[in-house]
Amino acid sequence: MARVGRKTVLGWISEDYKSNPQRFLCEVVGMISNLIASIILMWYSPNPPMFYAYIFFIIASILLMGAALSRKSFGFTLMYIIYLGIDGIGFLKTLL
Repeated sequence: MARVGRKTVLGWISEDYKSNPQRFLCEVVGMISNLIASIILMWYSPNPPMFYAYIFFIIASILLMGAALSRKSFGFTLMYIIYLGIDGIGFLKTLL
């Protein structure tokens, strides 16, 4: 297996940004949103405020689904549609 160096990874990130800056931004903000939701769950465990966690999970799912559609990735698009459905149901249950 070939060794991937730091310059190669940074070049790949730069190329990805240059090819579609809007998609790149959606992916970065989506990943950050997922991390924020996970930190909320970790920080407030065992009784986290699910309302706020679900908001960040839903934002992440929408952004990452858009990026997956932009890449024409069937698998990731389907996965984020399913995540959006699961998080949407959980969010509604939290509200009720």
